[in-house]
Amino acid sequence: MKVRYTTQALAQLEQIHAYITHRNPKAAGIVARRITRSIELLAAFPYMYRRTSLPHVRVLPVIRYPYLVFYTIDDAKQEVVILRIVHSARDPDS
Repeated sequence: MKVRYTTQALAQLEQIHAYITHRNPKAAGIVARRITRSIELLAAFPYMYRRTSLPHVRVLPVIRYPYLVFYTIDDAKQEVVILRIVHSARDPDS
């Protein structure tokens, strides 16, 4: 499967990077790479992570960092769609 980011997910990834860069530029790259590498694994293992209460939405926790990646799987298009990337302390509905 291929992985596709929504515009919102890409903007959230950029915001995460910018926020961390302001405090620790070196860490910003490390965290951003960890998030994107975790997402890349979804191409091979899209059903590996748990479902949410929303139909067809799953959540990938980013190991070592407090971020959650919400995604859906489009079997017809053979793609994983990254919907949102949020800090785990935030309300995912906000």
